[in-house]
Amino acid sequence: MNYVFQFNIVWDHLPELLEGALLTIRLSATAMALGLCLALLCAYGQSAGPRPVRWLVASYVELIRNTPFLVQIFFLYFALPQLGLKLNPTVTAIIALGLNGGAYAIEIIRGGVQSIDKGQVEASQALGMTYQRLMRRIVIPQALMRMIPGILNQFVTCFKSTSIVSVIAVPDLMYQAGLIVSMTFLPMPVYSFVALLYFLMVMVIALGVRLATRHLPQFGYFHQLHGTE
Repeated sequence: MNYVFQFNIVWDHLPELLEGALLTIRLSATAMALGLCLALLCAYGQSAGPRPVRWLVASYVELIRNTPFLVQIFFLYFALPQLGLKLNPTVTAIIALGLNGGAYAIEIIRGGVQSIDKGQVEASQALGMTYQRLMRRIVIPQALMRMIPGILNQFVTCFKSTSIVSVIAVPDLMYQAGLIVSMTFLPMPVYSFVALLYFLMVMVIALGVRLATRHLPQFGYFHQLHGTE
């Protein structure tokens, strides 16, 4: 096999690929922010809301976790217009990624809150603390330290999931690569560079996750969770 990599194609179309990569980063950051806001609201409703709210949150989590992301984004983009709600591809991608990431972030937040020693909660209640003050001063500061690694890892997952949004013509990195391949008929150099670019971006994010996780124990809340001294 005497295949010759023609990386000049990648160089010629580098601006388009970098533009797609930048949009991928913006999509994942915006979608994760949306997902976290949704997760916080749903986690609060699940813990302190009435039974119908808890049932709705549980149904939302199960629906998202048990259906493929591709089906979810197709439903938002192709099915909702049948109900009179038509969204542009980029907005659809952000909503789909936010809904998907939010469902998993709910469990991360709920797990972090439930990991707090019940003795602390009972002692605070015995001192007459209101629920809001208990959460603000006792539960949330400790739970936040335990949630951060999971939330950062969820961001990595959200970032990699953006590669799917090209199916609805969002001009992200994968979409730009597909356009270049359709014009040049040279998938090997283009997709090799795209894979390398994704790898480098995810490695930078993962390095940030590891550094953040490594420095969190200095706050004193991670020792019990990770068994550190």
